[in-house]
Amino acid sequence: MTRTPYTGTTRKLVLAFDIGTTYSGAAYAFLDPDQVPQINSVNKYLDNPNIGSAKVPSILYYDQDGNFKGVENGTGLQDDETLLRLRWWKLLLGPTEPPEALKKYMSKDLPKGKTIVDVFADLMRYLFNSTKSLFISSDQNGELRWNSVADKIELILTHPNGWGGPQQSQLRTAAIRAEIIPDTPEGRARVHFVTEGEASFNFCATHTEAGENFKHGDKVLVVDAGGGTIDISSYVVTDVEPLQVEELFQPQCLLEGGEIVTGRATEIASEQLKKSTFNTPEDIASFSQKFDEGLKRVFFDDKGTKYVKFGGLRDHDPQHGIKGGKLALTGMQVSSFFEPSINFTVECIRENLTGVLSMDLSAFLVGGFGSSPWLADQLNHRLSDLGLKFFKPDTNTGKAVAVGAVSFYIDHFVKARITRFAYGTTCSTIYRPSNPDHVKRKRNAFVDELGHTYVPDVFTTMLSKGTKVLETRVIRKRVRVTRERAPETAAYARIIKYDGSEEEPRWMDVERDKFETLCHVHADISAAPSIPQRGSSGKMCYYREFDVVLLVGLTELKAQIRWTDSITGIETSSDAEILYDL
Repeated sequence: MTRTPYTGTTRKLVLAFDIGTTYSGAAYAFLDPDQVPQINSVNKYLDNPNIGSAKVPSILYYDQDGNFKGVENGTGLQDDETLLRLRWWKLLLGPTEPPEALKKYMSKDLPKGKTIVDVFADLMRYLFNSTKSLFISSDQNGELRWNSVADKIELILTHPNGWGGPQQSQLRTAAIRAEIIPDTPEGRARVHFVTEGEASFNFCATHTEAGENFKHGDKVLVVDAGGGTIDISSYVVTDVEPLQVEELFQPQCLLEGGEIVTGRATEIASEQLKKSTFNTPEDIASFSQKFDEGLKRVFFDDKGTKYVKFGGLRDHDPQHGIKGGKLALTGMQVSSFFEPSINFTVECIRENLTGVLSMDLSAFLVGGFGSSPWLADQLNHRLSDLGLKFFKPDTNTGKAVAVGAVSFYIDHFVKARITRFAYGTTCSTIYRPSNPDHVKRKRNAFVDELGHTYVPDVFTTMLSKGTKVLETRVIRKRVRVTRERAPETAAYARIIKYDGSEEEPRWMDVERDKFETLCHVHADISAAPSIPQRGSSGKMCYYREFDVVLLVGLTELKAQIRWTDSITGIETSSDAEILYDL
């Protein structure tokens, strides 16, 4: 794909981090006015001997005092038994609990004095310093060029399709703790987010022949099978010069990545070794590592016997399937480790593609787990009746998400996205004796400052689930704050998400478990007019009226408070802060 020159007036550095469950990576682009941007994958990491590798293991080491010592890199950290080895920690930040098959073998404790946000910050700092070192050493003016953009870095952070505002808020905090950006409004605004599924699409659009030849109306399915999650995304091409696409269905996120497959294999091996002489934590850990690095990556048929080497040649226990340090597993056993991940992925694709399939659909399989020949074969076989055949980019997909994240900032392909849940807020309504729903809730009714009787727990939908929204889409909700004295100068609006089956939910005491506080919008409204009003009891009250405005078409929810000046009639807006319950 041919990019156009950068039209900005000042230099910038776009830096993207792909922090994965098993591997992490970085990519960057130097933006110079009137120059065509080039995206570079970081292929050399500090203290890592694997020069040319686009990723490093997301396995971190800490000393007894909680000090970060580095990543697992073959230079000896893993041989120091005094260090804490942290593995699969990324999933601790997610909105749902990690699967039991994985949780059982995760590190039980975080480093001393550390939170999960601190752990993210440690890896971000390592990725940042690695990128800086590579950038400076890349040419003779590297340090001068770096210094020219050090305070103009646009940081792109990727996350699974199923993560949202609370996780984004914590990732931004991690970037601040890593001292990559300052803790100022300007600095926080330079942190951007993109889902791993959307970043993978950007990579496929710019690094495959199919992407180069997209036509108007083409449909694209992207399955990003990583270590922790399988992210499923879909798009329809709405323009080709330049490329523009819109989401077809709600992005999906399955907690069924490659490490969950390893977790299932480890559970079975533990049972098989339980009565043998090799029932030790060291032997189980060795099996898990060898399966993960070996058989899982090459397994391609469920026939015959498969072997996982976890010990030495002298290690024998034929009664329990151990010969020469190898554990024997049937092909059907191995396929059973993959089966839930494959089955959930197939079901998800079938369910969501109903009604939007056409013969011009391109399907891509990327991610570390996506390189599994068994996964690819089974997806192709089980979805063949839909005309689907999965393709893989010719280049190294290990760098797909990080490179695609930089492309997200530069190329801006996705112009409309599908909402994953309904947005709304709670309010009260005037009590009407003729309304059966009101009578049913009369015991909860209350009288306000003006003497009016209200019924609470009403849900007002601001945007329905499954709605396609353009990036420019805003939704508004009128709010009135009434007080006996002049109202507060700060406004707080509670935004609620609804993830149930009703198209237009009305009462929050129905399906209460489907309603959840999404966030709180906070803003200074001291400049909004305070209007006096006399109630039915003769009491004087004051109210302020304003709109809560949500910008919902972006990859991160943003908000404003807007009101109309009662004298000039001019609408005024104030940026609002979005606060999450973490």
